[in-house]
Amino acid sequence: MQYQETTLRQLSPSAFGMLGSMDMAYIRAIEEDGKTVYGIFAANGQKLGQETSPETALVVARQNDFEGFLVN
Repeated sequence: MQYQETTLRQLSPSAFGMLGSMDMAYIRAIEEDGKTVYGIFAANGQKLGQETSPETALVVARQNDFEGFLVN
């Protein structure tokens, strides 16, 4: 475990951003046109889509083979 933690700490920010980018997506509230929507983002920050509720965003992420995580 210590080896893995040490290796992760040595990754550059861009390399860390790519870590898991093919498997994970995060969902967070964003404002679009004066409304709160839930953006779906790849681990590297690329916006993949948006939905009107966090539950729907999680479902859409899973339907597209991503593990979705809600963040603030």
